[in-house]
Amino acid sequence: LETQIKIAQILDQARRLIDKRKEQIALLDDLIQSVFYDMFGDPGLNSKEWECGRISDIIVKTQYGTSTKANENEGEYAVLRMNNITYRGNWDLRALKYIDLDEKDRKKYLVYKGEVLFNRTNSKELVGKTAVYKREEPMAYAGYLVKAIPNNRANGQFIASYMNTKYIKSLLFNMAKNIVGMANINAEEFKSIKVYIPPIELQNHFAEMVENIEKQKELLNKSLAELETNFHSLMQRAFRGELVVE
Repeated sequence: LETQIKIAQILDQARRLIDKRKEQIALLDDLIQSVFYDMFGDPGLNSKEWECGRISDIIVKTQYGTSTKANENEGEYAVLRMNNITYRGNWDLRALKYIDLDEKDRKKYLVYKGEVLFNRTNSKELVGKTAVYKREEPMAYAGYLVKAIPNNRANGQFIASYMNTKYIKSLLFNMAKNIVGMANINAEEFKSIKVYIPPIELQNHFAEMVENIEKQKELLNKSLAELETNFHSLMQRAFRGELVVE
């Protein structure tokens, strides 16, 4: 029993470190949202009295994603799907599939750094998830996503952060139409959403601040992966009777 208690204490300490790191990562997401509100104000109030327009005023165009069937291991391009965008507008790239695209389709179905992806079809709670693409190499994107290319009046990070505010999340929930168990907001409806339009210089400054915060997140995520690997190693050693030596 004494040995079991020692093992439990070691594993509990390892688990607490993991939970603490996850909490730190979540707080950095909260920081990004706080910086957004501080710089631009609540979208529902526009207390800073920015010029107002619609999403259509700050993008070049929208494009629906590909309906080409993807597979697990083969294909020139990884394809982003709705589950790769998190509710808070981050990327989860752990489960990717792949497709091939001919030259014509590459022009339509590849997303490039700085462009925005909007999840047009999902459950009512998740429809409207939005994220800005940040990788140097392009990826394909699937049909449940809509790509929006910002024009010279907008930064993709600003658009994504705006779309992920609580006010817009509530708006999207009410906009969504249920179709055969799924909710949908089409590209035209997305473009019709009202948006305030701060100066592009301020938007760019916000994007730089987000980039710095995300560098810290990247370091914490690497640390989290190491802590989780260490925890699983401790578990294995515990079951082999190697964790606590009498």
